[in-house]
Amino acid sequence: MTPVTDRFEAYFDQWLHTLEADAHRGPPGGTGAPAGPDGLPRPSAPVRYAEWEGPDGGTHAVRMSRREWMLNQFDTALALGDLLTPDDVVVVAAPYELSLEGASVERAVEWLGASLISVGTSNTICPVPRLLDLIHRYRVTTLVGPPQLAAELAALDEAAGRRPAAAGLTTLVATRPAAPERLRRIAATWGASATVLFGTPSRPATATPCRLGRLHLVVDRFEARLRSTAPGRIDPGGTRGELVLDVRHPDAPAPVPQPTGELVELPPPGSRCTCGSERQLVVPLGRVADAVATPQGPITQVDVEHCLFASPYPRGQVTSRLEGDHLAVACAVGSAGGRHLPALRELVRSRLGPAVELTPFEEDRKTWPKATPV
Repeated sequence: MTPVTDRFEAYFDQWLHTLEADAHRGPPGGTGAPAGPDGLPRPSAPVRYAEWEGPDGGTHAVRMSRREWMLNQFDTALALGDLLTPDDVVVVAAPYELSLEGASVERAVEWLGASLISVGTSNTICPVPRLLDLIHRYRVTTLVGPPQLAAELAALDEAAGRRPAAAGLTTLVATRPAAPERLRRIAATWGASATVLFGTPSRPATATPCRLGRLHLVVDRFEARLRSTAPGRIDPGGTRGELVLDVRHPDAPAPVPQPTGELVELPPPGSRCTCGSERQLVVPLGRVADAVATPQGPITQVDVEHCLFASPYPRGQVTSRLEGDHLAVACAVGSAGGRHLPALRELVRSRLGPAVELTPFEEDRKTWPKATPV
């Protein structure tokens, strides 16, 4: 037993005791769980509140019970347990305001004994140049956040005449979907390795990586299925669609379906990862609301990244937005981008058709606050 595992066991035992007490807590002066009109025990009161933007563009509330939050924390800590030690310094730049993702990762980092710098994604207090300074000043070893942020930090570091690989980062943990080819390129710029966590609005630890880096669903709490993103269409044999989680509640007679707003691929039944895990594989593709509909099915930025990063020219900075019936994708291709852009456009069009429009990534560094020397 190491001091870290000792500490984690202590937290684990303490939370199990809280779970047990919560499951049997009754009304004041009574015993047993309070029952509803149907005679079933009522679920414990929500202890976490968040919001998310659904496929319809509207804002939806997310509430988690104490039991759900605790079980999620166990899964997150176990996923990060092979990556972090008490010697690590971790920046968590995952979305924090009105989301569950950042809070979940931060709690797990604390459990594992690593040092924590929490910056969220609001650049008002901690703009990108200041965050880069923190990475250098405190010798940050692990950056948790969107792939685009890691790419922008590397570009700013190079613009200041430094080498990102000399900063000391060893691990990038991506919290949003990206093509593996893009993640490898961003990580190589930092001289680091890359891994991915996948969460949905109400389940921050929906899928966790195996030793080979592939994402597996956390199937002890729910099952996964797909529904078509085309209105009124059902495609039971498809492998790509909106992820729906059938959540099992101990006090409910049947699983409760929860649409997630996330577009994913689920390999056909019987597919197995060579890591040996029996857990279901999942490939995140981005939000349903950000995908463009085509006759071949929905296309996201991740699909475009698979094309782009087959070429040596693109850098890690890629953004996209849905504009009517096409997906406008901006990609940074370096100083010689004008020469390579036509070939990249042709590559994307040949694979994905006219629904994707590729443009150069325009980065005006004059709008960024000046970085302080470190």
